[in-house]
Amino acid sequence: MAHTAKCKRCSSAQVVLISRKEPFCAECFCKFISLKQRKQMMSDPYFQDIFKVMYQDKVKSAEEAEKLNAESKVLVPLSLGSSSIVMLDVLNSTLAEQLETHRGKAGFHVDILVCYFEKERRDIEERLTSLFNGRLRKNKHHYKVHLVDINAFFDSSKLMRVHLQDSNYVVRYSDASSDHRADYTVDELLGTCSNRSAREDLLNVIRTATIKLFASHGSYKAVLWGHSMTRLADEIISLVVKGRASQIASSMDDTSFDETFQSSFKNLHPMRDVLLSEIDAYCHIFDLTQYTYHYTPQDTLLVERSTIPVVTGSKLTRNMTINELARQYFDNIEGNYSNVISTVVRTGAKLDDPKNNLPTVSRCRVCNNKLFKDGSEWLRQITVNHSHPIENEEDQTLYDAWTESELGKIRGEYLKLTAEMEQNGKTLSTCYGCILTLGEVRHKNVYWPESPPNLLRDALEEFVLTDDEEE
Repeated sequence: MAHTAKCKRCSSAQVVLISRKEPFCAECFCKFISLKQRKQMMSDPYFQDIFKVMYQDKVKSAEEAEKLNAESKVLVPLSLGSSSIVMLDVLNSTLAEQLETHRGKAGFHVDILVCYFEKERRDIEERLTSLFNGRLRKNKHHYKVHLVDINAFFDSSKLMRVHLQDSNYVVRYSDASSDHRADYTVDELLGTCSNRSAREDLLNVIRTATIKLFASHGSYKAVLWGHSMTRLADEIISLVVKGRASQIASSMDDTSFDETFQSSFKNLHPMRDVLLSEIDAYCHIFDLTQYTYHYTPQDTLLVERSTIPVVTGSKLTRNMTINELARQYFDNIEGNYSNVISTVVRTGAKLDDPKNNLPTVSRCRVCNNKLFKDGSEWLRQITVNHSHPIENEEDQTLYDAWTESELGKIRGEYLKLTAEMEQNGKTLSTCYGCILTLGEVRHKNVYWPESPPNLLRDALEEFVLTDDEEE
């Protein structure tokens, strides 16, 4: 298409990108993305009450309306990827319109939560400062930004030692105080994982729990997740592969109150109808790429693409995580078969919780998701874990040599720990997905909080938005 072509919607402005086979100018594309997000924000009466500006009417007094406006707090987990930044940008424009139309009144208040590792803190703070003194400058004092160190997940709670016995897939736990694990960190935990998929799975469990605990303790009405349609599709496929398919229904549920930590908020995915390539294009058009961290937005939809090649880094397939493999697949088909992505998301949203085959309602003590089946028992039924017995002297010689090897010594340490946990440990309720992940860590052993930490009490730190760059 020629660069002088006109936008199909307004028939006047120049085309800057083509998405879903339709040419857009910058303004019409902004409206296209914004309307898709705002549609989700008004998807049912609960969210309408959050995001609308309330006034006195036949049902509520002026005082009650003001109280509803003041209590309508939403939490935005900001990863500084393109999706969460674009979602925040659209949210900011909605807030700006309300403040202008309703003479300084807004129907909702936004708190932003950033989870970080200490080594990332400086870079994250620089981008936050740039974002709020740049794109969000006009309304920046209407936001509260909170920083939570990922390691707070361990710092503020008593730890237990969790161990998987690979001969029968039983998971046991014991008090970790005797192990002097007061200085245990997430980096130390991730360092015990044998592959990147296990690291990513554990880190996702920790981040999700941290965000939901923060929302629960902070009395927020909703958590707004910045997942694009593409991200939701790859998450659905990845959950199936990782043995967490039973979690799809709850992860896609935007209508029920979240029960993970007996919470009183709802989850909302405002970008669930927007492709990742469209979000990335929005970043390029409105110069938001400068704020992203650990992610480079692609320019595949732009009519005039960057002359500088985007270096994304190549990985061997065997080194890619399950989520990365799923994302690669959807990235490859997004141009011509985007309907496949929307079909996966719509199908995932229609799923319900599986039938509960357990005598009582319980939750996994690692990821805190509902249990519907005894994963240990099912694995015992489909797996043979017992080795063939030693039959002769040659077998014994080979076995003795293996025992003295590095692998043999590691196995010996594992068996010693297993015997100790059999004697002193207690059985821990664990889902099938977490059993698989535990099998991918050193000695099949991790340290985990015995009870959810109170992040607001122990780990809350507010990021101060300075005025240094406003002059």
